[in-house]
Amino acid sequence: MAAWAGVAGAAVIIAAMVLLLVTVGAGASRLWVLVFAWPAVLFLYDARRRFTALRRLKRTWAVKGVSPVAMRLSPEGLRCTIDAAPAPVVLPWSAIAQVRVTGQDLSAVRVDLVPGVSATTPGVGGLDQPEARTRMRRTWKGRTRLRFAIYAVREPLSDIDQALGHFSNGRVGVR
Repeated sequence: MAAWAGVAGAAVIIAAMVLLLVTVGAGASRLWVLVFAWPAVLFLYDARRRFTALRRLKRTWAVKGVSPVAMRLSPEGLRCTIDAAPAPVVLPWSAIAQVRVTGQDLSAVRVDLVPGVSATTPGVGGLDQPEARTRMRRTWKGRTRLRFAIYAVREPLSDIDQALGHFSNGRVGVR
């Protein structure tokens, strides 16, 4: 988003510069062009830098096998993609007690499971993978938590909370 905002800002500055040159006339000082050109150049340079960083990140994720989609919600349940795991973790809504999302750029998602839910529970899939087991913790209350990272939350938390409530019939939400 920031890269595209930089391109849009540079376009507005360039359009204003052209409009000023047309209004003042061809006899205008070249100094006006330089005064208005340098912010546009800075915006375009920053946008180019951000696009390059984004391409580099996408290449890194492709090489390491990081899924572009960390979790999916459906009427059947929650599907989480854990880095380096061969298959996603599938949890039906009846197995989920609550969901927490913390952080900004690198967010952590914590899914609290209903007591007694394990890899052998009907409808649950992928919890038996070693990569998923390393991300599961037991609390002192006896609950099991599955924790995984999301590198960029694309949707606002209010939308995620609304989707969780919709698909789980109001039982699960973001805390």
